Amino acid sequence: METTILVIRRSQFGLQPNYHFEKSAKTLEEAMRYKVALELLNNEKEITYLLFNEVGQFDVERIEKVADETK
Repeated sequence: METTILVIRRSQFGLQPNYHFEKSAKTLEEAMRYKVALELLNNEKEITYLLFNEVGQFDVERIEKVADETK
């Protein structure tokens, strides 16, 4: 199954937030690397970055590789 994860920029300068698609990634690790890079370059407190997949928003503090024991 192919997964696509979106990196979304959220900005809120007024009452209504604005969302903008930044990048799509095939893995969570790739999406997190891009998100972290954007956050390091960001100096605006009104702008944040979010990760979404096909079922909703990720709430990721850190990424851990977990061994697949079914193989």
